[in-house]
Amino acid sequence: MRVVLLPALAAFACAAGSAHGPADADERPAGDGSGRELRLSLSTGAEAPTAATPVVLELTGTNDGQAALVLDFPDGQRFDFEVISEDGAVVWRWAEGRFFAQVLGRETLEPGASQHWTGRIEAGLPAGVYRVLATLTTVEPRTVEATLTVLPRS
Repeated sequence: MRVVLLPALAAFACAAGSAHGPADADERPAGDGSGRELRLSLSTGAEAPTAATPVVLELTGTNDGQAALVLDFPDGQRFDFEVISEDGAVVWRWAEGRFFAQVLGRETLEPGASQHWTGRIEAGLPAGVYRVLATLTTVEPRTVEATLTVLPRS
């Protein structure tokens, strides 16, 4: 991760990265040489869900560095999830239909601390294989990706 200096603050530039996995994905920490490292991980649940059962997605940001990490946000939104079908269609987006305060935000992660953001698809999804994108919506967003397999009903 590189540091972008703004007047009186440091904002972390978050180049998009991705990792693939059947249930979880993890992005390697990115450091800027200052002892600040943010690791993102995405969980799509402990087990493969079946069609029409709720799906819980969790984005976790962990400060793996030795110094406090400041996350700057352009508005009230902190994260987003997108679920994309095999044909490339976005079938669910957490932020769809939500409104966010139009005010700058800041969160600080101390060394070793984590922050969790959760999205829940109440109606579930049809059986199939999906790409899940989880985005930390900082000034320069960072995204991690995982694969989600939804099994047919038993």
